[in-house]
Amino acid sequence: MQVPEQLVIRPPSEAHSLLLRATRGCDWNRCLFCGIYDLFGVPHSKRDRADVIRDIDALRAMYGDQFETAFLGDANPLALPTDFLVETLSHLRKQFPRLKRVTSYGRASSAWKKTLEELQAIHAAGLDRLHVGMESGSDAVLRFHKKGTSQSQLIEAGQRVKATGMELSYYLLLGLGGQALWEDHVHGSAQVINAVKPHFVRVRRLWFHPASRLNEKINSGEFVPQTPEGAVIELRDILTELDADGTVFTCDHANNYIQVHGQLNAQKTEMLACIDSFLALPESVRQKHYDSMPSVI
Repeated sequence: MQVPEQLVIRPPSEAHSLLLRATRGCDWNRCLFCGIYDLFGVPHSKRDRADVIRDIDALRAMYGDQFETAFLGDANPLALPTDFLVETLSHLRKQFPRLKRVTSYGRASSAWKKTLEELQAIHAAGLDRLHVGMESGSDAVLRFHKKGTSQSQLIEAGQRVKATGMELSYYLLLGLGGQALWEDHVHGSAQVINAVKPHFVRVRRLWFHPASRLNEKINSGEFVPQTPEGAVIELRDILTELDADGTVFTCDHANNYIQVHGQLNAQKTEMLACIDSFLALPESVRQKHYDSMPSVI
């Protein structure tokens, strides 16, 4: 029996999902803040369609029909041809009829390149949710980090995905603007979220790992990292500017300094009060908290 290939990373929300590798690594892999696939030594390549189908069959033979959620990786399966995705999703749904949700990572630029009809076909074949690394809504921040997208593209792609009926999850990186562009980062990110109103905004803080290309910019002085307190203030200020009724705003990762969760706009005041209560603590208490926080992927 074929041994299914393994993913490198997945969203925390997919911890109990069936994991299917549709591509290897990241087809972009230029973002200064990332380098995750370099860290794990995974170059990008497209998997053969027949091998992916065989992996689905092998997963069914291994686990039976026990899963209710599934996730497609690695970084950007949405870059695959639409017919490839439709065939893969259809076969996955056929082999695992109990699936209630199938999700995938996808770059905003790849979603933007798909027509509405293509995205509708992908959704009809079985993709329910797209996880997109927005990271920032500021054009200046996106350019600096070589993200390969723009504020307008993030808005257009997000609105198109939502128009299909798919759920959309945008990821936001606190601290991505450093100390120089943090205000642009706050305002631009709020603008994108307000325009798109994604179903989820998932918050992370910027983590500096050994394979990150950003280390060179830090060493040269081109990028001055945001302070821990600055990251919390960014969280407060972005949340203050948000007007995205129905969006779930969540700090669902262990590396966040502050964990707030709620639905906009109904629980916005409650979330802001939680942040303000923390910022009102004595400086020594706040600093001890920052020092205790792990740096994890």
